Amino acid sequence: MYAFNYKTRENNINMLIKPLYFEAVRHLYRFIMIPEYRKWCFLDAKLSKSKRFKQLKVHVNGWDLIIPDTASFLSSYREIFVDNIYNFESVTSTPKILDLGANIGLSILFFKKLFPESKITALEPDPNIFNCLRQNIHGNGFKDVNLINKAAWISDTVLKFDADGADGGRVVDNKKENLLEVEAIDVKKLLSENEFDFLKMDIEGAESEVFPACKEYLSNLNYIFLEYHSIIGQNQNLSEILGILNSEGFRVHIQSIMFSDAPFIIKRNISGFDNQLNIFAWKDNV
Repeated sequence: MYAFNYKTRENNINMLIKPLYFEAVRHLYRFIMIPEYRKWCFLDAKLSKSKRFKQLKVHVNGWDLIIPDTASFLSSYREIFVDNIYNFESVTSTPKILDLGANIGLSILFFKKLFPESKITALEPDPNIFNCLRQNIHGNGFKDVNLINKAAWISDTVLKFDADGADGGRVVDNKKENLLEVEAIDVKKLLSENEFDFLKMDIEGAESEVFPACKEYLSNLNYIFLEYHSIIGQNQNLSEILGILNSEGFRVHIQSIMFSDAPFIIKRNISGFDNQLNIFAWKDNV
């Protein structure tokens, strides 16, 4: 006969409560000890219920920012300023940074906060997002940042661009309606004509074309941040990208952004991607 076991019930309750307790304690600790986390919490409380894709003005860190979409802003702000995904060390106070896919400029503001005298060249193809980028960077006094309203590509050309009004706009090769035509610049030319210390590449799937084409121009770089997107229906070239990084002397750390508990069964599909990774690469001598 089954006998009710109060100890088992207590253990089951503890298993349910423990994660909640841990998260509550962790949140409280970070709220008290980490100013940027506290700032993000206030921003989240203020903006999270705002309608998406509605342009707003926000004042944070002494900057007046134009944000076209609250959800993508909150997510990016947390990644960049709380999680510090772009944080790096430099032997000089004037590191040269190439930012491919600058969006509204949060990455640039982070770099400028980290290294006020850094030399930054930034690309953003979406004309509407670029207007926000220009106001957020030049409008806040960072006149020395070179902003280029073009897409990162393997040649100087004109491309079809699918704008989403936030941070997910990307170059496409289909015949979908309402696509923009944007100018593109050959990234190889930028890398061959300039020496950069840090390359940030967040170009929503175009990295599969652009990064391999840049192989012979990576030797001067010390740090690379690459957001890898696996596009449904296209070959995955993650092994090629990792092989290039290895052959050029970079060590690699990878973080999964799109996670599935059972990927054999549950195949994720977010904006046409079935996998997304943050790839951090650096030279051992830095």
